[in-house]
This record gives sequence, structure tokens and C-alpha cells, in this order.
Amino acid sequence: MLIESSSIPKYRDLSLPGDDILAVLPGRLYAVFDGATDARGLQVQGVSSGRFAASQAALAMMTHAVGPGRAARSPDEWLVSMNRAIAQGLQGANAASVRVGTTAAVVEDAGGDSLRFLIVGDSGIRINGDELIWLHKDVDLIYSAVRVAVFHFLQARGVQGDALEQRMRELVSLGLDLAGTGALATADVAAIIRAARRNCEGRLQADARACLDDLMRVGIARGQSGYANLAGHSLGYAVLNGGITRGPELVSFSRLKSSVRSIELFTDGYMSVPKGSRVSDWEVEFLRGEAEDFTKTAAYACTKGSSSTQFSDDRTVLTVYF
Repeated sequence: MLIESSSIPKYRDLSLPGDDILAVLPGRLYAVFDGATDARGLQVQGVSSGRFAASQAALAMMTHAVGPGRAARSPDEWLVSMNRAIAQGLQGANAASVRVGTTAAVVEDAGGDSLRFLIVGDSGIRINGDELIWLHKDVDLIYSAVRVAVFHFLQARGVQGDALEQRMRELVSLGLDLAGTGALATADVAAIIRAARRNCEGRLQADARACLDDLMRVGIARGQSGYANLAGHSLGYAVLNGGITRGPELVSFSRLKSSVRSIELFTDGYMSVPKGSRVSDWEVEFLRGEAEDFTKTAAYACTKGSSSTQFSDDRTVLTVYF
């Protein structure tokens, strides 16, 4: 067996840890977790709320992996354990009201000829270098479209570089109706919304199209959380947040261990997957994408871009060769 891993925070000077966590117990557990960054910068026990949630989920899975009767527990029970650990961790830190969340990509070696897989959110898994399971939530389409529209609007007005990225992050995260210094004029907000709608509404279901304008105006911080683990709406998405995890970004399955040569687990800081399966291949592919679309408004459009001080996101990859 050969195990490789890399976890790099979004801060280029490594001044702060990222919100990604990986967990490895050879022969038992392989997992990566991507904590959701809080727009308000809230911390729990000295770390970001996203890193706290990811750490609690990772500890729950490691406890499961070394405990008795682990093979008898189902992925549904894993979800309960991870959510319980997050909720109890928040309560123990006197932070029960803090909103947290994390994704998960988990592989358990259940013994014998069985590998069990679980994915929550937009962290991904690739098996044998060619079978890719990478889920994406529709609400990200909306805020990516807003960001692209804001990018072209501000760029046309001469805003450049880090100032452009900072302004885009504010408007996407806090909303187009953001009050205060630098708030957009009513006509500008309407123009950006029209452009963003053109870019995304054709890929959304009717219930999502009906609330597009409101979501763009209030931003990620105020608009997205209401859809976490929400059943019955196309914008509902699965997340580990101390509650009940459900939604289309939730999948579990099994494989015969004898049929698996390699597994790769990764967070969405990687914008694309490489042809090769080594950590070095993932880093080369990441740097290629950075050079192609530094601002993340074209081939790799997403809710955040890179700047001179930060990458667009933390990135973690874990590879296992059997």
C-alpha cells in the first residue's frame, strides 16, 4: 500500500490553517473534510467554525473506525455520529448558536473484500483513476453567476487586481444590496441580476428560478444557509452541521476491495482532476488551472477567486494505492 496526501490552506504565506481536515488510519479509514468558511469570521475554540466542524466529524469517524462492531454500522449511522459530534462539540464550547458545516468524502475498509464509500457535499472521490464521483449543489450555480456578472461590471469600471477580488467577495457573500460605503446603485444591481440570470437560470429548476433575485440580493451569508439539508426544494443541499444530513449531494455505496487499485479523495479547492493519480499530478493540474483562470470567472467559475495573498480555496487530496 502507498498513501500520499497534501493539504494546503488558501493563505499563500501559510499564516493561518485552512478549513480542510484529512483522516487516515491505514487499513481502516481514509477521509477528507472541507469545513464551510463563515463569512463573519467566527471562531470556535480558537479555530475557524469550518475547521471546527470538519475536525469534529473527522474525530467521530476515527472513533468509529477503531471501535468494536464497526463493520455492522451503516453510513447512515456514520452521519448520525458525525452530526452528534459537531452538535456536542459546539455545546461543549458554549457555541451552540454558531452556524457551522462541513463536507465529507469517506472510505472505510470494512474488512474482508469490502470498501464502503460516503460523500456529503462537493468533496469528491475517484476510483481506479477513471470513476469520478463529484457532486455539486445548484445554489453554487447562482452565486457563481453573480460573481461573473459582478466581475465584468467592476472590470468595465476600472477596478483591478486584489481590489477587484475583494469587492467581488463582498458583493457575492454579503449580497448585491449591501449597504454602506461603495454600495451599488439600484440600476447597477438590476443590471447585474439580469446578466446573472442569463448565465444560470437555464440550468435551474422552477423553484430555484423563482427565488433567484432575492438570493442574489442577500448573498451567500444570508441566503444560502436556509437550504442546508432542506428536503423538497431543488436548492436543498447536504451538509454535516449538527442536524440531520439529507439532500442530493449525499451518496453512499460499496465496492469489492479486490476490484479497487486506487482511490483519490479531494476537496473542491482543486478545480479539475488530473490524468495521473499521484499527489504531484494533482498539484500540476491545480497550477495549470490557476494559470488558465486566476480570477475563477471563466473555465472554472465559482464563488471565490484567487488574489496575491490567497488562493480561491483550501485544497486537500489523499491518494491510496492498494
